[in-house]
Amino acid sequence: MDENESFHLQEKKGDRSSSGGTYVGEPGVESHDHLKVDTSVNYEAGQAAMSTASLRRGQAVRLEDDLQLMEAERMVSRSTETRSQHRRSSMSRTRSYPSQRVDEFDEATNPLHEKAAVYQPPESPTTKLSAFVKKVHNSSFTVRYLTYIVPVVLLLLIPLLIGALNYTDTSVGGVKLMWFSIWLEIVWLTLWAARVVGKCIPPAVSIISSIFTNNAKKWRDMAKQLEVHFVLFFWWLAVEISILPTMKNHHVDGDKRTRGWERTLNKLIIVGLVWTILNVIEKIIIQLIAITFHQRTYDDRIQLNKFQIGSLTKLYQFSRARIAEDDETFEQNPNLGTPQSTKNPLQYASKAGRVAQRAMKNVGNKVGDVAEGVLADFTGRQTKNSSDPYQVVLALLRTTSGCQVLARRLYRTFARDGFDTVFSGDLKEAYDDNEEAEAAFSMFDRDMNGDISMEELEGVCVDIGRERKSITASLKDLDSVVSKLDQVFMFFVFIIIIIVFLTLISTSAAGVLTSAGSTILALSWMFSTTATEFLQSIIFVFVKHPFDVGDRVTIYGNSGASGLGDDYFVKEIALLYTEFKKMEGHIVQAPNSVLNNLFILNQRRTGALAEALPIVIKYGTTVDQMERLRHRLVEFVRSERRDFQSMILHELREVTENLSLTLNVVFFYKSNWQNEGLRLQRRNKFLCMLMIALQE
Repeated sequence: MDENESFHLQEKKGDRSSSGGTYVGEPGVESHDHLKVDTSVNYEAGQAAMSTASLRRGQAVRLEDDLQLMEAERMVSRSTETRSQHRRSSMSRTRSYPSQRVDEFDEATNPLHEKAAVYQPPESPTTKLSAFVKKVHNSSFTVRYLTYIVPVVLLLLIPLLIGALNYTDTSVGGVKLMWFSIWLEIVWLTLWAARVVGKCIPPAVSIISSIFTNNAKKWRDMAKQLEVHFVLFFWWLAVEISILPTMKNHHVDGDKRTRGWERTLNKLIIVGLVWTILNVIEKIIIQLIAITFHQRTYDDRIQLNKFQIGSLTKLYQFSRARIAEDDETFEQNPNLGTPQSTKNPLQYASKAGRVAQRAMKNVGNKVGDVAEGVLADFTGRQTKNSSDPYQVVLALLRTTSGCQVLARRLYRTFARDGFDTVFSGDLKEAYDDNEEAEAAFSMFDRDMNGDISMEELEGVCVDIGRERKSITASLKDLDSVVSKLDQVFMFFVFIIIIIVFLTLISTSAAGVLTSAGSTILALSWMFSTTATEFLQSIIFVFVKHPFDVGDRVTIYGNSGASGLGDDYFVKEIALLYTEFKKMEGHIVQAPNSVLNNLFILNQRRTGALAEALPIVIKYGTTVDQMERLRHRLVEFVRSERRDFQSMILHELREVTENLSLTLNVVFFYKSNWQNEGLRLQRRNKFLCMLMIALQE
């Protein structure tokens, strides 16, 4: 079982227990309360808050939690210091904002299909030339462009001046040397002019889209991804416009008719222009596919997960501020009692060292924060300090243990003295308004019983971290799928360009294309299966899309040991295949074209589920006895309302030769079966109670 599916079992309460591990109350109660699981804790007058079971368990691991929290804060601080040093070393750059750490979740959930930069300089140049190139690449816009443009312009200026001053009659293919050199200058300079025009496209698209939509940023980012492709189009368009007027109007002999080589060169440029047009159209289609698919499939999940992480950040920030305030109060007046953050012996013993370390840490962090603040004044970009709660929460959410540490920290902060759960009013101090606090409380209170236990808080935090990783993995896989689709589309663009090239260059191209088309048509049987599989895979991934990475699915078909289907976790989604992980750990690969024709049950997308347990009872059992059993089980599920719905159904299935009856007991979970560990825990709990009820 995956470690992400492990949950801390709630510590058992009560005075007596059955052999099955279910705690029962006092016997002899007519309302059958002896079958109810005792979830209360007996408090004595003056008992401290640590007497509750959850608090006792929380304090038992308090030292480990504090150490893991400190490690997460140190990791965030070191990462911030590294970024600060990099920013200070690049403060002279003005062409763009200084590089900053991008949250992997924000990067992965970008709806655009992003391409890597054409050129990435080496991190540690080994030669003077590579060091110079990196320095130029990281310089300002003006310096970089002048460094690229001026040397080539000066080089082309040599034949231009020679043809203009000394050798006026010298020609290249019948064109004056000076004007041929001028055309080469035009080719080079229009490339950079197109680059400047391309830089203006995203702001223009943003302004226009803001008039018609509420998400101008999405279209601006899309235009930014298409910037290079538009630059190539504008460049080839300028070259095509300039070639014939420049050449045929400046022949040495004064003849303005187009020469043969000029006509051929013009055809090649037309082929290049057609390629840039098709390339722009293809890239726009790819971006629209990525954006549309992203909005339809993942937008709601992404927004919900961001809200959940934002709520955890506010709670953690409030928790840290409250504990720091309690520590300061305790240090000023130790007679006030034990503060919330000093309930373990380690903090008593290392009080002086802790204060000194805090002071040194604050000094180091403040220096880095001041440097980043000065840099932010120049760039106009907001910065986050080295103790940013958001980064600490993200660091904790990367692991299951970190999620549980964060949950216990929040529980210790908001649980009131004498109570084993957190109530809605306890969270209002951490939020700006009551509406946001109620939304956050509803997020944690999944059983909707009006309070939050530590185990429930741990489960929610683990689910948030798992959902974050699942979305990130799904979108990375789908971005890879879009890349493969992009390559396929580019192959068809290449075929079209070849056809256009042959049509323009060869006078007998029609016959050649007809012959080639007949040959391809005759061999179409070789490609029909591949084409069918490809189209079915595209429909399955982009149209049907029955699952995402991390989902638990049941695939009905010929799979599994019995050949009737099996349960899997989705591991990777590719364009032509999907990798699954079985419950036992085996890795299975299935073609998407085959999955396209199968029934697939998605556990994550399913709501709360029910399960029927068949039991064999004695022949002659009365309806009253079965009804009493149902009432006892109803009392149990009502007492365990965090795990079960308050409803039990029973159904007589069959009579076996006047010897026994088969009775189906149907109980209802509070959630689906995505988390197998949690499902087994709840199922075992219900089975133990059913066993006790049958024995009585």
